[in-house]
Amino acid sequence: MPNFLSYLKNCSQSFSDLPLNEVDSLILSSLAYLHFNDIKYHNKIRDLPSKSLTKYIKGNQHNNLALLEAVTKSSRYQDVEIVFQVEDTNKEEEKQFSALTFLLPDNKMYLAFRGTDATFVGWKEDFNMAFLLPIPSQQEALIYAEKVTKLYPRKFYLGGHSKGGNLAVYAASLLNKSTETRLIKVYSHDGPGFLKEFLYSSNYLTITPKISKTVPAASIIGMLLTTNEEYTIIKSSNQGLLEHDQFSWEIENNAFIKLKKLDDGTIYTNKVINDWISSLSKEERNIFIDTLFKVLNSTNLTTLDELASSWYLKLPIMIKTIYTLDCKHKKYLVKTFKALIITFLKNLRCLK
Repeated sequence: MPNFLSYLKNCSQSFSDLPLNEVDSLILSSLAYLHFNDIKYHNKIRDLPSKSLTKYIKGNQHNNLALLEAVTKSSRYQDVEIVFQVEDTNKEEEKQFSALTFLLPDNKMYLAFRGTDATFVGWKEDFNMAFLLPIPSQQEALIYAEKVTKLYPRKFYLGGHSKGGNLAVYAASLLNKSTETRLIKVYSHDGPGFLKEFLYSSNYLTITPKISKTVPAASIIGMLLTTNEEYTIIKSSNQGLLEHDQFSWEIENNAFIKLKKLDDGTIYTNKVINDWISSLSKEERNIFIDTLFKVLNSTNLTTLDELASSWYLKLPIMIKTIYTLDCKHKKYLVKTFKALIITFLKNLRCLK
């Protein structure tokens, strides 16, 4: 089935004739994973060098190159301008943040927030969402949105895929009232939820009608923590966790193909994970996550890709690190995994 690459090839209408839609949002959110650091001034997509597009890509070369090639050839996108990319990864602050802005030809703009990359620091910050609000990237997202919307007094969209969707919702919730009146919509493409207290805040409740959340039928990332906004379930050509890959989301008539419900197995898995998180105090979550990443960092690797390719070599180091943990951290590690097993068995009985 067609995905957004097919949409880029076939949709020739201008943004004035066909306003930005959910598929456009996913395209711009996906471009946020690329690296346009050398673009210092306004640069239209049509001006990207066709013979050296790979310089904007790190990892996942095949899909991202196909996206860049398709978007540069798309008559709909050629006059879209790329401005203000920010990239800030800081291991000490446990922060992995990036965003960029697209100036649309219809005098609107789209602020896109990048999802999690493969770095340990990026995934550590994601895990920190289980006990910390705001995380550093959420704070940066708000600062970024305030700066850009002040520079350009246009109507605008916020959006992102995965963690980027969470950042978009957070930033939208805390915009000042005069800026919020220019906000058209917030797109969260399989973005995780929030701690419960945030969802009952007046700031969040005010912008809830403007949130458009899409999740695949086997969504895990997008159903983490708590989400109060309504979400649309869409079809993916992949299965399981791989449905998080936005290149697998199927499209028909310029929109995602909609489904009626989440997969049964996914509902069970999400309940186990969220019940497990709820069974732990914030302090217990904090200690467990810090301990987990202490073990991972003992490998001296920096990304999940590196770990995946050499885990069998690094396993003895990780086991040794676990044995050398102090009693307090060992205790919380065992307690947390025990809570996971208990939650799993409890929910398993509920299935019968």
